[in-house]
Amino acid sequence: MNREGQEGYALVAAVASIAVFSAMALTVMAATGSRVEEVAAEEAQLRINAAADAGIALAINKLASPDAAQRWSIDGRTRQLSFGDAHLRIKVEDERGKIPISRLDEKLANRLLEEVGLEGERLLIARDSLLDWTDGDDDPRPFGAEAPYYAAAHIRPPNGFLASVEELGSIRGFDAKLVERIRPIVTTYTGTSKFDPTYANPIAITVMAEGSGPGSPIAIDRSRELAGQRTAIEFTDATPIAGRPLTITVEATLPDNVRKIRRVVVELPDRPDRADRPYVIRASD
Repeated sequence: MNREGQEGYALVAAVASIAVFSAMALTVMAATGSRVEEVAAEEAQLRINAAADAGIALAINKLASPDAAQRWSIDGRTRQLSFGDAHLRIKVEDERGKIPISRLDEKLANRLLEEVGLEGERLLIARDSLLDWTDGDDDPRPFGAEAPYYAAAHIRPPNGFLASVEELGSIRGFDAKLVERIRPIVTTYTGTSKFDPTYANPIAITVMAEGSGPGSPIAIDRSRELAGQRTAIEFTDATPIAGRPLTITVEATLPDNVRKIRRVVVELPDRPDRADRPYVIRASD
């Protein structure tokens, strides 16, 4: 090989080497950039989780405050606060002000399903199937379903209380959209406790309170209160909350729109001497 050929070969080899090293550098840079993004995403998740947890802790602290002036009401209104650079929206709801989904009779189940938009045969199927799910027998109602209907899906109705609102999704006639419409107004945490309209959802009042339709004074007053229209006397809330299941919902948002919703059902003890157990977590997600 002559000198010119050797020089040409060396030039091609050098260019090829540069191309290889450039490709390697780009690969390393891409991998590094990807890892940086992963670390940033992980850090954002840690921050948003910490902010949501802080919101829950703050709400519990305010609910348990011995100072009535500092104690938060369980009226279901949204409070807006900050934790670091996170924006928090915190809401405390009284579970006794929701519809006890496991203890409905035909009349109440009918009202509930009408209020969330069901009608005709679909309403009858959902109503009868819900009642079959929670009653104590194995005899299906005319539009309902008992164990044989669910056998292929390996599901067996409990013939008793629902364990969670999500369980509604297993019942004939209930789909995910219907469950989401029902979720804000029903509860599975009150057991045999009596429905309390004081801080109830207006729809729950319409369903549960005899003679309290959508235009009733009690439902209208509650809607106004949720909208922030409260009289001066109402700002001193003397409602006892010990032994009452409460849902705390925290929505935390970072400046880059990373978002987290934390929901906890908490119960404060009705024995003030239980300093070793200031609250009980009934459920969380």
